[in-house]
Amino acid sequence: MGDAIVSLKPLKASDRKKLASTMQRKVKEIETLHELPPYTVIFSEGVKTEPLYIQGLTKQVNNKYAQYTTNDRITVVGTGRNTRSLLEYARRTVAQKYPSCTVVWLMYDKDDFPYDDFDNTQFSAEGKSSNQKYHVAWSNQCIELWFILHYQQLSSDIGREQYRHILKEYFPYEKNLENIYDILRDRTQAAIAHAKALYNSYEEGTPPSQRAPATRVHELVAFLQNYL
Repeated sequence: MGDAIVSLKPLKASDRKKLASTMQRKVKEIETLHELPPYTVIFSEGVKTEPLYIQGLTKQVNNKYAQYTTNDRITVVGTGRNTRSLLEYARRTVAQKYPSCTVVWLMYDKDDFPYDDFDNTQFSAEGKSSNQKYHVAWSNQCIELWFILHYQQLSSDIGREQYRHILKEYFPYEKNLENIYDILRDRTQAAIAHAKALYNSYEEGTPPSQRAPATRVHELVAFLQNYL
């Protein structure tokens, strides 16, 4: 018998729809069976320090589930955008490049940006109605506060430059350290406890700009740790 002839005719629209539905169902079955993390995109204001830190954790998550999926479950995007422009960029980019993601995190600092921009970024992100659930992981004033909380509690709004001086008392800190996550990793649980206590020390309903110092980076870290 001769070899079977494989048809090269394009699938009908109805057949393509059935195939897509079947593939989607198989993906859902795999996700449920192996309890995979939701497809998540983390948009970072910074392009170096923040991505370098959080990628240390996301790589562990992605590596754990690599055998069950062809794509990373967690993606980190360093943007160079801040507060409200970060949210607008995330919305556009999700629609264009990551429509299948279900969870979006915004990682940004207060720095010297206007109070209204800082506050409204959280309110707009968490109030957004879409196919994705938006979360915020801000720091007031900056990410170095989160790093400090790995070593000590801090309740005074002493400013960014002092943060860096404090960090240098514990290790040779400088911006854009490629191994920053590895340096801090063993102290992560202490940092989470310190960050929770600091955030909750303010009255409920206090806007982000008035929580100085404070951070919500611990919420993003705890979210990722759930999948390790």
